[in-house]
Amino acid sequence: MKILYVATVRSHIGQFHMPVIQALKDAGHEVHAAFHDNSADKPGLDLSIIDQTFEVPFERSPYSPQNAKACKILKKVIDEGNYDIIHCHTPVGGVMTRIAAKDARKRGTKVFYTAHGFHFYNGAPKKYWAMFFPVEKELAKETDVLITINQEDYDLARKHFKAGKVVKVNGVGVDLSKFHVATAEEKQAARESLGIKPEQFVMLCAADLSVRKNQPMIFRAMARIKNECPNMVALLPGQPILKDEYERLCAELGISDMVQLMGYRRDIDKLLAASDCVISSSRQEGLPMNLIEAAASGRYIIATDVRGNADVVKQSGFGALVKLNDDDAMAREIKKAMAVDRTPDLGKVQIFDETEIVREVMELYRQNS
Repeated sequence: MKILYVATVRSHIGQFHMPVIQALKDAGHEVHAAFHDNSADKPGLDLSIIDQTFEVPFERSPYSPQNAKACKILKKVIDEGNYDIIHCHTPVGGVMTRIAAKDARKRGTKVFYTAHGFHFYNGAPKKYWAMFFPVEKELAKETDVLITINQEDYDLARKHFKAGKVVKVNGVGVDLSKFHVATAEEKQAARESLGIKPEQFVMLCAADLSVRKNQPMIFRAMARIKNECPNMVALLPGQPILKDEYERLCAELGISDMVQLMGYRRDIDKLLAASDCVISSSRQEGLPMNLIEAAASGRYIIATDVRGNADVVKQSGFGALVKLNDDDAMAREIKKAMAVDRTPDLGKVQIFDETEIVREVMELYRQNS
């Protein structure tokens, strides 16, 4: 079998899909990938097992005229590649691929699309529904297998979209063998390496500093209890998109010494070991790997009750959900987390295991090739 993976950027392939690609290679299949190379922003991702890669100048903005050029380049790749399966990811990559693959589908190529979180969701602005829902509904007709990764998207797609098949898979999978509940010694060593004192209560929010991730909610919650809880500290690794703005906000709220904006990091396992809980203020998610990794590490979760976050907290059974932008509720949950030591049920996290996800996706390929 010959398969093409497509995503808007290289890092999406490198961060989320290499386990399935490795399984395909191990089974003797040929794998190509097309993406815009963003290695400068997210270095260190090894894609060397992929047989051939193609640079396609996608832009994240759906309005960029550059995407028309990208679609033409991608269509040439597809038409010359004679692929058995094309599996596309990310909003722009998903749209452009299904447009570019229309002729290939007529020749028998099967098109898969994984929706890592539709832009339209419960609570989304009406303009998102007006802009993106009709596009996805129409392109579902050009999709042989539509994979969703959370319950809300699955229910919506089953009700409204006419894809060949709609299925739900629990995300892209996490290698649970890499995560465990840190021992007291491991926690101490991790904290010492980061300059964190033993008495500090550490909250980890591993996410890009962006509007979608909504970190100001965390800052406002911390500001409400900073006098009661002077030992709390928040670690925020992630792309520093809004770093300057967030630094100003933290200064205004008087919590600058409690917040570390750490930039892009590849040592999340160490940060998890040093933390006491994991916190998420996202406006919406697909199925957040940072929360799955938190649950696999036995770290209590405080998260906004939105799509994706709710799936992980409810399925892992180890966390609290608060209403989006309810700063007071988040502050209360932080205080509760500081006061009570909880024991996780790690068995519930197994549904997110990478091995199981790889098996499910490989079986979908087998059934639909």
